[in-house]
Amino acid sequence: MSFDNLVNTMAEKWREVPGGSDQHPRQFSDELLQEADAELLRSWSKEFEAARPLRGWYWQLYGELLRGQRVVEIGSGLGFDAMHLASQGAIMTCCDIVPSNLEVIQRVARHRGLKIETLHIDGLAAFDRLPQDFDAVWAIGSIHHMPFDEAREESHAILRRLKPGGRWIELTYPHERWVREGSPPFGVWGQVTDGDRTPWAEWYDVEKLKERLRPWRLETIMERRFESDAYVWMDSRVLGRGDDTPIKRRRVQAPPGLLSAPGPMWNYAWRTPLGPSPASATVTVEIECVVERGSVGFVMLHPSKDRFISREIIVEARTGNQRIHLATDAYEVDARLLTRCATALGTCEYRISSIEVREAL
Repeated sequence: MSFDNLVNTMAEKWREVPGGSDQHPRQFSDELLQEADAELLRSWSKEFEAARPLRGWYWQLYGELLRGQRVVEIGSGLGFDAMHLASQGAIMTCCDIVPSNLEVIQRVARHRGLKIETLHIDGLAAFDRLPQDFDAVWAIGSIHHMPFDEAREESHAILRRLKPGGRWIELTYPHERWVREGSPPFGVWGQVTDGDRTPWAEWYDVEKLKERLRPWRLETIMERRFESDAYVWMDSRVLGRGDDTPIKRRRVQAPPGLLSAPGPMWNYAWRTPLGPSPASATVTVEIECVVERGSVGFVMLHPSKDRFISREIIVEARTGNQRIHLATDAYEVDARLLTRCATALGTCEYRISSIEVREAL
């Protein structure tokens, strides 16, 4: 299904907008519009203050950073972020698939003495009405509610309006939360995360975001999980448009069964050859694993030169599958994946379910 065919279904759900926190009830923006100005401002301001404990850290961080910058927000909801950023000097354009959400923003902004432009997203062509000079895209809790292919369509339409070197800032749900909540189909997970009538919710990390935005290339500035892995914050710089050929990738056979990494700390445990590169010397190795006991280090090794060619990632025991990425620009045909004990507290036990070598995104 294309973005244009899906947008009306999504709009029916997202006129039901979140309150200021996860504990506050959701509201229908078309019902809020029936209130007199004084009542609308009172209820909006109450939710805005309730949002501060969750959002305050990034309001403080980006308030100064985006001052004087042209920011396009995708999925503005009731405009809590837009109103704060505009009050700090950002030049805001709020885009939403629900007209009544935008009407609430316009009324509140007018009474708070703020100028905020709005754009109703009724299809991909709507983005053609935006200027081609935005400094940043602000997508907080929105695009991950669209299936990957349709989200890719929308993202590409937005990217065409972003300045070279602009920022892409997105908040979404991480892989860890999806696993913790049972790894349900995304069409079901939306109801788990955001209640009845939610058509979709999909997890992201920086690597998956890079794949969605490709062929535009990203430089990661920050990837931060918070609220006990309920959310992941991703801030990237868009470097420009690159090659649109299919991603070159190759599977490596994962070891069967339970692996053991006995102590002492840093004791080598298991290794496997990764084989020839599917692309060049710049590759990413994606690993899915479950660490059942202890902590395990994963790193790429160049055995003939006896040196590591990637940063080591330590994975600690926790419930469910974990997904990690090892990156290098010094890959050679005899590269190995090496695991080792990373705790002083005894033997580690873990399983590796998949290993994939692919070109870096």
